[in-house]
Amino acid sequence: MKVKTIKTKGNPRRSLIGAIVAAIVASICCVGPLALLALGIGGAWISNLTALEPYRPIFIAITLIFLAYAFYKVYKKPKAEECESESYCANPKSERINKISLWVATFIIAALFITPYIAGSAAGNSGNEIKTTETRPEQTRNIVLSIQGMTCPSCPLTIQKSLKALDGVLQANVVFEEERAYVKYDPKKVTIEQMTNATANVGYPSTVVKEK
Repeated sequence: MKVKTIKTKGNPRRSLIGAIVAAIVASICCVGPLALLALGIGGAWISNLTALEPYRPIFIAITLIFLAYAFYKVYKKPKAEECESESYCANPKSERINKISLWVATFIIAALFITPYIAGSAAGNSGNEIKTTETRPEQTRNIVLSIQGMTCPSCPLTIQKSLKALDGVLQANVVFEEERAYVKYDPKKVTIEQMTNATANVGYPSTVVKEK
Protein backbone atom coordinates (compact mmCIF):
# COMPACT_ATOMS: atom_id res chain seq x y z
CA MET A 1 0.00 0.00 0.00
CA LYS A 2 1.41 3.38 -1.01
CA VAL A 3 1.22 6.05 1.68
CA LYS A 4 0.68 9.61 0.48
CA THR A 5 2.92 12.18 2.21
CA ILE A 6 1.16 15.41 3.08
CA LYS A 7 3.30 18.50 3.24
CA THR A 8 2.53 21.17 5.79
CA LYS A 9 3.26 24.83 5.77
CA GLY A 10 5.45 25.19 8.86
CA ASN A 11 5.59 27.90 11.46
CA PRO A 12 8.01 30.65 10.29
CA ARG A 13 9.08 31.54 13.82
CA ARG A 14 12.39 29.73 13.52
CA SER A 15 13.29 31.92 10.54
CA LEU A 16 12.28 35.03 12.49
CA ILE A 17 14.33 34.02 15.51
CA GLY A 18 17.31 33.35 13.25
CA ALA A 19 16.89 36.77 11.63
CA ILE A 20 16.72 38.57 14.98
CA VAL A 21 19.75 36.71 16.38
CA ALA A 22 21.78 37.53 13.25
CA ALA A 23 20.67 41.18 13.48
CA ILE A 24 21.75 41.36 17.12
CA VAL A 25 25.17 39.95 16.26
CA ALA A 26 25.43 42.40 13.34
CA SER A 27 24.66 45.34 15.63
CA ILE A 28 26.36 44.36 18.88
CA CYS A 29 29.79 45.26 17.52
CA CYS A 30 28.56 48.84 17.08
CA VAL A 31 26.10 49.44 19.92
CA GLY A 32 27.50 46.92 22.44
CA PRO A 33 30.61 48.91 23.47
CA LEU A 34 28.57 52.12 23.49
CA ALA A 35 25.91 50.63 25.75
CA LEU A 36 28.51 49.24 28.16
CA LEU A 37 30.32 52.59 28.38
CA ALA A 38 27.00 54.35 28.99
CA LEU A 39 26.46 51.98 31.94
CA GLY A 40 29.92 52.80 33.28
CA ILE A 41 31.34 49.40 32.34
CA GLY A 42 34.80 49.55 30.83
CA GLY A 43 37.83 47.38 30.24
CA ALA A 44 40.08 46.28 27.42
CA TRP A 45 37.81 43.26 26.81
CA ILE A 46 35.30 45.61 25.13
CA SER A 47 37.62 45.56 22.11
CA ASN A 48 36.51 41.94 21.57
CA LEU A 49 33.09 43.27 20.55
CA THR A 50 34.48 45.82 18.13
CA ALA A 51 36.58 43.04 16.57
CA LEU A 52 33.32 41.72 15.08
CA GLU A 53 32.85 44.84 12.94
CA PRO A 54 34.53 43.44 9.77
CA TYR A 55 31.96 40.61 9.80
CA ARG A 56 28.95 42.94 10.13
CA PRO A 57 28.04 42.82 6.40
CA ILE A 58 27.99 39.02 6.57
CA PHE A 59 25.56 38.96 9.49
CA ILE A 60 23.40 41.60 7.79
CA ALA A 61 23.20 39.37 4.71
CA ILE A 62 22.26 36.37 6.88
CA THR A 63 19.58 38.45 8.58
CA LEU A 64 18.04 39.48 5.27
CA ILE A 65 18.05 35.90 4.00
CA PHE A 66 16.22 34.65 7.11
CA LEU A 67 13.77 37.56 6.92
CA ALA A 68 13.07 37.03 3.21
CA TYR A 69 12.43 33.34 3.85
CA ALA A 70 10.04 34.22 6.68
CA PHE A 71 8.11 36.59 4.38
CA TYR A 72 7.91 33.83 1.79
CA LYS A 73 6.60 31.35 4.35
CA VAL A 74 3.99 33.77 5.69
CA TYR A 75 2.65 35.25 2.47
CA LYS A 76 2.85 32.18 0.24
CA LYS A 77 -0.68 30.82 -0.06
CA PRO A 78 -0.63 27.10 0.74
CA LYS A 79 -2.51 24.68 -1.45
CA ALA A 80 -5.46 22.99 0.17
CA GLU A 81 -3.68 19.63 0.26
CA GLU A 82 -0.59 21.13 1.95
CA CYS A 83 -2.31 21.54 5.32
CA GLU A 84 -3.53 18.67 7.42
CA SER A 85 -6.83 19.26 9.16
CA GLU A 86 -5.23 19.69 12.59
CA SER A 87 -1.95 21.27 11.53
CA TYR A 88 -0.70 24.72 12.52
CA CYS A 89 -1.43 26.29 9.12
CA ALA A 90 -4.98 24.94 9.16
CA ASN A 91 -5.76 27.11 12.19
CA PRO A 92 -7.54 30.31 10.98
CA LYS A 93 -5.69 32.35 13.61
CA SER A 94 -2.25 31.15 12.54
CA GLU A 95 -2.01 33.41 9.49
CA ARG A 96 -2.75 36.55 11.51
CA ILE A 97 -0.34 35.50 14.27
CA ASN A 98 2.39 34.83 11.72
CA LYS A 99 1.93 38.21 10.03
CA ILE A 100 1.97 40.11 13.33
CA SER A 101 5.09 38.22 14.45
CA LEU A 102 6.75 38.88 11.09
CA TRP A 103 6.18 42.64 11.16
CA VAL A 104 7.16 42.95 14.83
CA ALA A 105 10.40 41.10 14.07
CA THR A 106 10.97 43.31 11.02
CA PHE A 107 10.55 46.42 13.18
CA ILE A 108 13.03 45.08 15.77
CA ILE A 109 15.57 44.26 13.06
CA ALA A 110 15.16 47.68 11.43
CA ALA A 111 15.68 49.33 14.83
CA LEU A 112 18.87 47.31 15.39
CA PHE A 113 20.22 48.27 11.97
CA ILE A 114 19.41 51.98 12.27
CA THR A 115 20.71 52.44 15.84
CA PRO A 116 24.41 52.80 14.83
CA TYR A 117 23.47 55.63 12.45
CA ILE A 118 21.47 57.42 15.14
CA ALA A 119 24.44 57.03 17.50
CA GLY A 120 26.71 58.42 14.78
CA SER A 121 24.51 61.50 14.51
CA ALA A 122 24.58 61.90 18.30
CA ALA A 123 28.38 61.78 18.21
CA GLY A 124 28.49 64.91 16.09
CA ASN A 125 26.14 66.74 18.44
CA SER A 126 27.98 65.80 21.62
CA GLY A 127 31.56 66.16 20.38
CA ASN A 128 31.74 69.90 20.93
CA GLU A 129 30.46 69.83 24.50
CA ILE A 130 33.12 71.00 26.95
CA LYS A 131 33.33 69.33 30.32
CA THR A 132 32.84 71.70 33.24
CA THR A 133 36.22 72.20 34.92
CA GLU A 134 38.29 74.61 36.95
CA THR A 135 41.13 74.41 34.45
CA ARG A 136 41.97 77.78 32.94
CA PRO A 137 42.16 78.05 29.12
CA GLU A 138 45.89 78.79 29.16
CA GLN A 139 46.51 75.49 30.98
CA THR A 140 44.89 73.35 28.29
CA ARG A 141 46.37 71.73 25.22
CA ASN A 142 44.95 70.34 21.99
CA ILE A 143 45.89 67.10 20.32
CA VAL A 144 44.86 65.33 17.14
CA LEU A 145 44.76 61.53 17.17
CA SER A 146 44.59 59.28 14.12
CA ILE A 147 42.04 56.56 14.86
CA GLN A 148 42.27 53.10 13.31
CA GLY A 149 39.49 50.59 12.70
CA MET A 150 36.39 52.80 12.50
CA THR A 151 33.95 51.02 10.18
CA CYS A 152 30.63 51.79 11.87
CA PRO A 153 28.79 55.15 12.19
CA SER A 154 28.53 54.71 15.97
CA CYS A 155 32.31 54.29 16.40
CA PRO A 156 32.94 58.05 17.00
CA LEU A 157 30.51 58.14 19.93
CA THR A 158 32.13 55.09 21.53
CA ILE A 159 35.59 56.69 21.22
CA GLN A 160 34.35 60.04 22.49
CA LYS A 161 32.85 58.42 25.58
CA SER A 162 36.06 56.51 26.29
CA LEU A 163 38.11 59.72 26.08
CA LYS A 164 35.69 61.88 28.07
CA ALA A 165 35.70 59.29 30.84
CA LEU A 166 39.30 60.32 31.57
CA ASP A 167 39.79 62.99 34.20
CA GLY A 168 41.49 65.86 32.42
CA VAL A 169 39.89 65.43 28.99
CA LEU A 170 37.77 68.52 28.54
CA GLN A 171 36.53 68.00 25.00
CA ALA A 172 36.67 65.17 22.46
CA ASN A 173 35.32 65.30 18.94
CA VAL A 174 35.79 62.28 16.66
CA VAL A 175 35.21 62.72 12.92
CA PHE A 176 34.32 59.45 11.20
CA GLU A 177 35.19 60.61 7.67
CA GLU A 178 38.61 61.92 8.71
CA GLU A 179 39.40 59.07 11.10
CA ARG A 180 40.64 61.70 13.54
CA ALA A 181 39.94 62.65 17.14
CA TYR A 182 40.32 66.27 18.20
CA VAL A 183 40.92 66.47 21.94
CA LYS A 184 41.26 69.36 24.37
CA TYR A 185 42.85 68.29 27.65
CA ASP A 186 44.67 69.35 30.80
CA PRO A 187 48.22 67.89 30.66
CA LYS A 188 48.47 68.09 34.46
CA LYS A 189 45.64 65.60 34.86
CA VAL A 190 45.89 63.25 31.89
CA THR A 191 48.68 62.00 29.65
CA ILE A 192 48.74 61.24 25.95
CA GLU A 193 49.46 57.62 26.74
CA GLN A 194 46.28 57.41 28.83
CA MET A 195 44.27 58.80 25.94
CA THR A 196 45.70 56.41 23.36
CA ASN A 197 45.18 53.53 25.80
CA ALA A 198 41.55 54.61 26.26
CA THR A 199 40.85 54.37 22.53
CA ALA A 200 42.73 51.08 22.21
CA ASN A 201 40.74 49.58 25.10
CA VAL A 202 37.51 50.02 23.16
CA GLY A 203 39.03 48.52 20.02
CA TYR A 204 40.37 51.56 18.17
CA PRO A 205 44.15 52.04 18.36
CA SER A 206 45.28 55.64 17.94
CA THR A 207 48.46 57.57 17.28
CA VAL A 208 49.36 61.24 17.70
CA VAL A 209 49.15 63.31 14.53
CA LYS A 210 49.59 66.78 15.97
CA GLU A 211 49.92 68.38 19.38
CA LYS A 212 49.81 72.04 20.38
